[in-house]
Amino acid sequence: MFYFDFVQNSCAKPTKGELVMNTISPRKRVPGKCALVLGLGTLLSIMTAPAFAGCGLDNLAKPSAQRLTPGQEGATLIRADYRPGFTQYTRADYDPSASSSGIVGLWSFSMISDGVAPNPVPAGATVDFGTVQWHVDGTELMVSGGRAPSTGDVCMGVWRQIHPFTYKLKHLALAWVSTDTPPSMGGPGPSPAQFLGPAIIREVVTLDKSRDRYQGKFTLDQYNADQSKLLTHVSGTVIGTRVTVD
Repeated sequence: MFYFDFVQNSCAKPTKGELVMNTISPRKRVPGKCALVLGLGTLLSIMTAPAFAGCGLDNLAKPSAQRLTPGQEGATLIRADYRPGFTQYTRADYDPSASSSGIVGLWSFSMISDGVAPNPVPAGATVDFGTVQWHVDGTELMVSGGRAPSTGDVCMGVWRQIHPFTYKLKHLALAWVSTDTPPSMGGPGPSPAQFLGPAIIREVVTLDKSRDRYQGKFTLDQYNADQSKLLTHVSGTVIGTRVTVD
């Protein structure tokens, strides 16, 4: 094994030719009072350091009472990882599926129109309301209270987390028209009911600090049966309130 010998005799100024490459056996002691030594402890501390470290990141999934505040402890490194779909590094122990901190669970919701053209629904009017389940596997199930069962009041979607406590949803509804469909929803229609077409609902919502309420924006695009024509575009604010067993 080859080493670079920087040994200086009694710390004297090196003369020309003293910097040489020598072959040293494992048993040979390096002489000199000023030898530069890299300790094993230093090597181990470098080798065992975390692969990723964030500065000032806290675990948002913890209750606020469990979080550290400035001055409680000295400066520390926090292990953080980059996760696809997130817009920043998150703590390695962050669990987005925890029901006490994430979107997973049962919610009651309401959609309020913003009245922005080409939205035909007046600002402040309720577009829809009902219950919605966000599942840990990234799927979602909604039951509409604003639509009659004969017009398709149960629909499904998929979601993913795009930021701590912020979620993106794409929801697919299959709309029908029948004799009891109100004019605002394309009715009244024929009997038996006839398929109107798919409606795509998109949402981006964020949980508040209580984790029991979310709010965000939504759009609803209703198409005809073969999706060749956009029939209606609605936009506005969606609000959700967590339903618990208490």
